[in-house]
Amino acid sequence: MNTIILSVIIMLIGGLDKTEIGLKFDHSAHVAMRDIECATCHNVVDSELSSDRNIPDHETCSDCHAIEEEPANCVYCHIDPDDPTGLSKPETELIFSHKSHLKGSTDNKLCLSCHIGMENVAVSQLSSHPVMQDCFSCHDSFRAASECSVCHSKVEEMTTLVHDPGWKHEHKFAADLGGENCVPCHQPETFCSSCHAGDNLVETVHELNYRYSHGIDARSDEILCQTCHEPATFCSSCHAGAGHIPLDHMASDWALPPYTHAESAMQDVETCASCHSSDSPVCANCHFDSDGILGTNPPIHPSSIDDLGEGLWHDDPGFQCFVCHVNTQSAGTGFCGYCHGAVD
Repeated sequence: MNTIILSVIIMLIGGLDKTEIGLKFDHSAHVAMRDIECATCHNVVDSELSSDRNIPDHETCSDCHAIEEEPANCVYCHIDPDDPTGLSKPETELIFSHKSHLKGSTDNKLCLSCHIGMENVAVSQLSSHPVMQDCFSCHDSFRAASECSVCHSKVEEMTTLVHDPGWKHEHKFAADLGGENCVPCHQPETFCSSCHAGDNLVETVHELNYRYSHGIDARSDEILCQTCHEPATFCSSCHAGAGHIPLDHMASDWALPPYTHAESAMQDVETCASCHSSDSPVCANCHFDSDGILGTNPPIHPSSIDDLGEGLWHDDPGFQCFVCHVNTQSAGTGFCGYCHGAVD
């Protein structure tokens, strides 16, 4: 988010309303050339509210300029001498205290650390308000607090202007691009961790049992997962210890009688498919009719499958049965021998 956008946002919420300027004034002639202290003209040392009018008046200017001696020569300072105006002080929603920032100091360097470049700018060219990006040079959650409520009295309005209603879910895509646009307002070390701190995302981003089904998403759209998670570190915290094998796979009866993995597969085979495809070598180690003899391989079908009848496999050698069973097209041999004896 660049400086221009930040300034517009503040203007929209009343932090920096349009300022009407009717004066001609050269800061460089006063500050850069004559080294006059900012506090000489601007009554800011004791100012505690953003609503305070810290703009010098005629009386302040008359300390150096003979204003009373030439009341008709308004053109010297005013853009329109026939209708002389000053500099308006618009209402603002900002919370700000010059006193707490200056702490009694009148050093111009301190003023110019916020009002950057004002020593060389004419008042009719640019408002002296700092933009938010300038404020974050100190308000970084370490040297000074960075919460919106520290400076803004209308936090909700400001948030609505910057982020749309679906931003809570969509922000991960912007963050994945590097987060440069996030940093001016949010410090990752503190702001992100308020939500992204362990298991507190359950039921907000992922459902309660997502740890058991996340493999489906990981297999189908790994790039989407990587918008928030770094595989090398995040995935390995669970999977590395068991060689990428879930904990339930380590049960003693998982692949031995009574074959508890079969029950899991029947209940939710899609979860299995998140890691194991239909031709996965892991399944084929056991579920493959290598000898063509009925009953010599671990069971995978219910008992009713014994009555095969004349299924589609008779006419389609590419049928799914032949992923595991060998189609010899010869009676008494392989899968065909289940029903057709040698004499058939």
